[in-house]
Amino acid sequence: MQASWISADQLASLTTLVQSAFISPLPGFESLIIAGPDNRKYLQGQVTADLNTLAADNFLRGAHCDAKGKMWAQFHLCAEGDALWYIGFRDELQASATQLKKFGVFSKVSFEAGHDTLAILGISGTGTAALLEQLGYTQPAAAGQLSSVAGGKLLRLADEHYLLILDFAHARQLLAEQSAYLAAPTLWLAQHIQQGFSYLEQAVIGEYVPQMLNLQSIDAISFTKGCYIGQETVARMKYLGKNKRAAYILSSQTEETPASGTDIEVQWSENWRRVGQVINAVNIQGQLWVLAVLPNDINPADPLRLATPDASVLAISPLPYSLA
Repeated sequence: MQASWISADQLASLTTLVQSAFISPLPGFESLIIAGPDNRKYLQGQVTADLNTLAADNFLRGAHCDAKGKMWAQFHLCAEGDALWYIGFRDELQASATQLKKFGVFSKVSFEAGHDTLAILGISGTGTAALLEQLGYTQPAAAGQLSSVAGGKLLRLADEHYLLILDFAHARQLLAEQSAYLAAPTLWLAQHIQQGFSYLEQAVIGEYVPQMLNLQSIDAISFTKGCYIGQETVARMKYLGKNKRAAYILSSQTEETPASGTDIEVQWSENWRRVGQVINAVNIQGQLWVLAVLPNDINPADPLRLATPDASVLAISPLPYSLA
């Protein structure tokens, strides 16, 4: 469904030829507004994040898992008054919302889709501090922090990489007044991959436990909170060393863009065998960036390729954080 705060023509006109800080509309991302007196208590028993640590000046990253610890969704969560804004890619948000609503009937909690009221945008690139100042936005002090801005919230995901949540009126105003800084969504998504962040598209929902996408490395799992759905598996992965996979950043000079769920192969003697799977992929003018799940003992020197007709060769790039 096309977001009503930006037209198809506006999206089609956006470019990836931007060298400095930029603003990207992200119509593929949506929100769920969770309200009611039990909203925090209810979510505390559902997700990997510790709701007790959520305050006015921070946001939480986390995962929503099934009973086997496999993820329906990753999310960003912030508070707006007594309500909670639950942000994710549309596929994972829909999968998560279905499950949250199913069990929420037993609690004093309500769910409202935010696609008619809240717009999701990204701000990223070199020189974001100057751009934020120009926009009149206060820069959050550190990753994991947020600031309130006119019409919404600014979440600092990493240095020079932000998520912006605005009501429709302020989003339309931003698009009209800052057209010189607008860039295609793919440009922000490529930087998201380069930060080692992922989101779940339909093909990989229900396939991975949080540690396989490095959520322990970006403070998206609390190992000290109480019980939640899938906790047993998530804890076993940590304390018994059961996890054998991790997410890696891969790149290639190619014109192809593999779909989420595409297999990745490694050369084994004279043959190739399946070794991993694409989670997200973006191609910017022939430069492919991939976030993929591979064995956590993968050798960066091992030859890797996409299991596609073009069989593009892939190289592993360093992660910006530790997997410990």
